[in-house]
Amino acid sequence: MGQNELVGEIVVEETDFPWLRGRFMAGPAFAAFEPLFARSRALADAEDWEGFDGVYEEVRKTLSLVSPSGPVAEFLLHVQDGHSWFRWSDEPSDDGDDDGDHVVNDSRTPLNEGVGPGLPVMTWERFWQLIAVLGGEAGIETYQGFEEGCARLTAILSREPVGRIIGFGERLAEALYRLDQEPFGTLPVVGMELSDGSPFPQSDDSFLYSRAAVVAAGRQPYESVFGCPERFAPFTALQCEELLYVHEEAFEQATGTEWDRLTRYDYESCSNKDGWPELRDRAPDA
Repeated sequence: MGQNELVGEIVVEETDFPWLRGRFMAGPAFAAFEPLFARSRALADAEDWEGFDGVYEEVRKTLSLVSPSGPVAEFLLHVQDGHSWFRWSDEPSDDGDDDGDHVVNDSRTPLNEGVGPGLPVMTWERFWQLIAVLGGEAGIETYQGFEEGCARLTAILSREPVGRIIGFGERLAEALYRLDQEPFGTLPVVGMELSDGSPFPQSDDSFLYSRAAVVAAGRQPYESVFGCPERFAPFTALQCEELLYVHEEAFEQATGTEWDRLTRYDYESCSNKDGWPELRDRAPDA
């Protein structure tokens, strides 16, 4: 480990995919890097992921991680009190377009309670590039194919900087929120009917999973449904719940901690008051 001098050696004692854990034996150059590892750990503990990404970039640029078969392409390494835990990949991460990946979402839409401004937000361009990994409309035709697509997307996203993982979650929540509209939510489920032959209504959960299916289908299908409920209708028969957890699983793989945060937009059904005028105009209870 280290480009010219040995920073340390790791004796792996435990495998908890995708993490490996073990004893860390400091080398001659470790003292110079110990403050950097301490800073990155403190920022991770404080859940300051944008700050963490900045500090860890110094680690990434300065050090290399060498396996028995040679240097690895990508890695995330923590060192603390004689212990180390790390994850690695033979494939370099795809940074995509960096422009605007960490910007403040200045929308005037009311926030979730407890969520402040200044959140890391991924560009829409990069968001839709990642969604394309799911294979578009063809990729969500079968449940198995969609599951496999979500697994691929999780793996790719987990190699992104943590701020971008959070940004993906923010964009996903916003995309789902925009679809939370009465013309879509009141559509019956295609191919189903009640026992008396009347249309089968969407539940709150099924409407959420149908909206996830629209997002998973890709940018063009997503943008085409607005103002055209008939284009949304086929998605009422699809349940793409797994998309909701991709960024959470990627976050856990990247940080070793569970996702425990609110997104700026509440994507639960009937949260978008502008999309449900009757709810928006309803007088509050006395």
